[in-house]
Amino acid sequence: MKKKAFTLAEVLITLGIIGVVAALTIPSLIAKHKEKETVSKLKNIFSTLSNAYTLILNEHDSPEKW
Repeated sequence: MKKKAFTLAEVLITLGIIGVVAALTIPSLIAKHKEKETVSKLKNIFSTLSNAYTLILNEHDSPEKW
Protein backbone atom coordinates (compact mmCIF):
# COMPACT_ATOMS: atom_id res chain seq x y z
CA MET A 1 0.00 0.00 0.00
CA LYS A 2 1.28 3.44 -0.94
CA LYS A 3 1.20 6.21 1.70
CA LYS A 4 -0.13 9.60 0.66
CA ALA A 5 2.06 12.50 1.74
CA PHE A 6 3.28 15.89 0.57
CA THR A 7 6.70 16.14 -0.97
CA LEU A 8 9.26 18.58 0.33
CA ALA A 9 8.93 20.65 -2.85
CA GLU A 10 5.16 21.00 -2.40
CA VAL A 11 5.56 22.15 1.19
CA LEU A 12 8.26 24.68 0.28
CA ILE A 13 6.19 26.10 -2.60
CA THR A 14 3.16 26.46 -0.31
CA LEU A 15 5.24 28.22 2.36
CA GLY A 16 6.70 30.50 -0.31
CA ILE A 17 3.22 31.48 -1.52
CA ILE A 18 2.07 32.14 2.05
CA GLY A 19 5.18 34.28 2.60
CA VAL A 20 4.53 36.37 -0.52
CA VAL A 21 0.88 36.93 0.42
CA ALA A 22 1.90 37.93 3.95
CA ALA A 23 4.55 40.31 2.61
CA LEU A 24 1.94 42.01 0.43
CA THR A 25 -0.71 42.18 3.15
CA ILE A 26 1.22 43.31 6.24
CA PRO A 27 2.10 46.86 5.03
CA SER A 28 -1.56 47.50 4.28
CA LEU A 29 -2.59 46.35 7.74
CA ILE A 30 0.07 48.52 9.39
CA ALA A 31 -1.07 51.57 7.39
CA LYS A 32 -4.69 51.03 8.42
CA HIS A 33 -3.67 50.68 12.05
CA LYS A 34 -1.67 53.93 11.94
CA GLU A 35 -4.60 55.72 10.28
CA LYS A 36 -6.99 54.54 13.00
CA GLU A 37 -4.50 55.62 15.65
CA THR A 38 -4.22 59.10 14.09
CA VAL A 39 -8.00 59.46 13.85
CA SER A 40 -8.33 58.45 17.49
CA LYS A 41 -5.75 61.03 18.58
CA LEU A 42 -7.45 63.77 16.53
CA LYS A 43 -10.84 62.94 18.06
CA ASN A 44 -9.30 63.14 21.53
CA ILE A 45 -7.73 66.55 20.76
CA PHE A 46 -11.00 67.83 19.29
CA SER A 47 -12.89 66.67 22.39
CA THR A 48 -10.40 68.43 24.69
CA LEU A 49 -10.59 71.69 22.72
CA SER A 50 -14.38 71.49 22.57
CA ASN A 51 -14.57 71.04 26.34
CA ALA A 52 -12.20 73.97 26.88
CA TYR A 53 -14.29 76.18 24.59
CA THR A 54 -17.48 75.19 26.42
CA LEU A 55 -15.88 76.02 29.79
CA ILE A 56 -14.76 79.42 28.47
CA LEU A 57 -18.26 80.15 27.16
CA ASN A 58 -19.78 79.25 30.53
CA GLU A 59 -17.31 81.45 32.39
CA HIS A 60 -17.03 84.48 30.10
CA ASP A 61 -20.26 84.51 28.03
CA SER A 62 -20.10 84.88 24.23
CA PRO A 63 -16.90 85.70 22.30
CA GLU A 64 -18.24 89.15 21.34
CA LYS A 65 -17.87 90.24 24.98
CA TRP A 66 -14.27 89.11 25.32
